[in-house]
Amino acid sequence: MMPFEIEILEEKKNPLIDRTEIKFRVQHFGDGTPNRLEIKKKIAALKNANEKLTIIRNVKTHFGMTDDIGSANIYETKKDLQYFEPFHIQVRNLPLETRTEIYQLKAKKEPYKHLFNYD
Repeated sequence: MMPFEIEILEEKKNPLIDRTEIKFRVQHFGDGTPNRLEIKKKIAALKNANEKLTIIRNVKTHFGMTDDIGSANIYETKKDLQYFEPFHIQVRNLPLETRTEIYQLKAKKEPYKHLFNYD
């Protein structure tokens, strides 16, 4: 795993949907952008949050820069997360093997929700 730093730029509570919305900067000193799962793990640790209820919404990279700006939501309950986060964003926050499996099952119209593993 490559070294990278995360700086929280902005943080606000959204009491309406019981989540914390975070804007962050990732600094990755000359390496490529770390993947979502690494960023998610670090933000959850920084905020003492449940990693499974932490969703990385987006990470924007500027060409040639060593830092990226992104946003994340930290939910209090899996029910809120499943209701407010679009399917593709939820899937994007999973490991590659799980993402592939979900898309395959969904295409075959077979159950896949258990793979999100929010418990």
